[in-house]
This record gives sequence, C-alpha cells and structure tokens, in this order.
Amino acid sequence: MSRPFALGLSSLRALRTPAAGARPLLRLQPRALHTTPRARAPNSSPQSPLVPRNYAGGSGSSGGSSGPRPSAYGVWYREIFPAMIPIFVLSTTIFLALSLVRTHLSHSRSLAESSERIAQLEAQLARLRAESKRRQERERRERERILPIVVERVLQRVGAMGPEEEIEVEEERLLV
Repeated sequence: MSRPFALGLSSLRALRTPAAGARPLLRLQPRALHTTPRARAPNSSPQSPLVPRNYAGGSGSSGGSSGPRPSAYGVWYREIFPAMIPIFVLSTTIFLALSLVRTHLSHSRSLAESSERIAQLEAQLARLRAESKRRQERERRERERILPIVVERVLQRVGAMGPEEEIEVEEERLLV
C-alpha cells in the first residue's frame, strides 16, 4: 500500500536534478540545525572521544580524506549506539535478577520471622491453658473442701441440724 504524500529517494533525486535547460522544481539545501551562532569550545585535543580515529581528517594511514567526513550524529547512531544495546540488555538482566533475588530473600526472611512469632504465640497459649487448668482444678478442690462447711452452717441457721449431727459432720471433716 503506498502513501499518497510519501516520496522515495529516486523521486527526490528526480525533483532535484532538472532536465537540460529547465529550472529545478525543488531546491534542497542543507540547513544548519541552529539558527543562532554558537561559540565553539576551545578544543584541546584535535579529536573527539566520540569520533573514531579513522574519521579524523588526515590522521589516518591514507594521508588524504577519501570523502566527506561523517557527522557526529551519524557516528553516534552507526557505531556507538548499537554497541550500547548489549550493555543495556546485560545491565537490565542483572538488575532484574538481583531484584528477584532480593524479593526471594525478603520473602524467606519474613516467613522465618512469622514462623518464629507463631511458635512463640503457641508456647504462650499452651502455658496459659495449663495455668488456667491448674487454677480451675485448685478452685474445684477448694469448693469441695468448703462446700460441706457451707452446707452445715446453712442447716444450722435454718435449724434442721441438731448438735449431735454437728459432731458427725466434724468427724467426717477430720477424716477427709
């Protein structure tokens, strides 16, 4: 499917190079990226660290330049940027692996802490249950010991028990 306003490279060349004696239809002139003049920084070394040595004019082994010098952007996207892709992939992989290890270790640590806290709470629960059981047993024995005395005093106040029956109840108390 072709786009209606898309121009291919061959059609641009055709527009740029006129037929013999005809005026060009389209004038393509290189434009500067910035419209305001910039002051250049003093260059202490004749070569930038981003531009390979073979692109610096005259410093190669051929002695002369064989063509126009490529732009810094072209060098960046053609040579430096593709070399950074494996570094980016490797660093991302290492970061994600370390993040996964950290998450795993954090989870293991929280499980260990939770298990330890559960064991402490279970021990405390068992201790409290045993203490409650001892207290209930002690209260039951105390009720069994006090109940006959309470019954005897109630019966005495009501008058249902005579003095000789009191002696029998006291003897039973002494036997127990």
